[in-house]
Amino acid sequence: MSPAWGCDVRQVGQLPSEVLSRLDRQLNRVRDETGVPGFILAVAQGKRTVLVRGYGTQDGRPLEPTLPAMLCSLCKPLTAQAFLLLADEGKLTLDDPAARWLPIDPAITLRHLLTHRSGLAAKFPEGSRAPSEAEHVKLALREPLAFAPGTAFLYSNVGYQALGRILEALTGERPDRFLQRRILDPLGIKSYFVATYLPPDQQRRYDSGVLPYLTPQRWDKATGQYVAVRDRIARLAQEAPGSADTSGAGCMSAPDYLTFLLSLPPRQRQLIRKSAVEGYGLGWMLRDGGLAHTGIGSGETHYALTRDNGLSLVCFIPSSDDTACEKVLESVKSAVKYIP
Repeated sequence: MSPAWGCDVRQVGQLPSEVLSRLDRQLNRVRDETGVPGFILAVAQGKRTVLVRGYGTQDGRPLEPTLPAMLCSLCKPLTAQAFLLLADEGKLTLDDPAARWLPIDPAITLRHLLTHRSGLAAKFPEGSRAPSEAEHVKLALREPLAFAPGTAFLYSNVGYQALGRILEALTGERPDRFLQRRILDPLGIKSYFVATYLPPDQQRRYDSGVLPYLTPQRWDKATGQYVAVRDRIARLAQEAPGSADTSGAGCMSAPDYLTFLLSLPPRQRQLIRKSAVEGYGLGWMLRDGGLAHTGIGSGETHYALTRDNGLSLVCFIPSSDDTACEKVLESVKSAVKYIP
């Protein structure tokens, strides 16, 4: 499976002015009604990006639509993609036992971890501490399983953290570096980095939490990268081994995540659908007429959707108000129906 899958995923189209005006009216109205500070929306039809727009403000300024945000659980499809790539190259099978790489129940397979059917806990034990993420995962793996592997579904952040450690053992690289080199670089995606140890002076406050959007002045337009911040993050990651979170601490811009969505080939979409149990298959939820995923953290709610009919969208909302965010997402899904 070639990472770029032989298609131009960066074509850019233009919406008719009357369609754009209708979208803007509906989306600005729901922003006002819900009270969310704003949101970022990126939409594609087919392989063509037709909308990249920020609605609302960021610290009193218009919300910049290309600003990266912490992905939270939108990292899970990226992690799953790495394993599908390695499986396609014959370096593993999805039914390999995870115990080949980790001290884990021998009945747990990679497929169980990818589809949340391993029996591992949803979250790390309350109050648990460890000197590194790798050690933290080992502690969590000692906890009793909630059920026999493969017999039930339990959405598990621990399971995806375990996948990160397996990916590192398989490739000899930190997970974020492997993702960048093998999956994101071939797609031209440069905004990705890991924010586990993002310094407070590089965070901006939104809603009731801290959402690690980068400050706009750090964007280097000439290179298309957040050079100063990426360099500092790299140093911090070296000082704190295991900071490359495969469950939620990766950051990326909405248009770049849309590019990733557009790269998913039809045969992979079929594989994900066939693998689904209780609406979840190999890194993706089956909902809203396509493959989708949410990413929810302290102060942010994100959503990604790609449908077989050609519509794909990514929405980043700097708010953790469940009711308000659900209204925004429903309005977004309704509004994009007008896109020809």
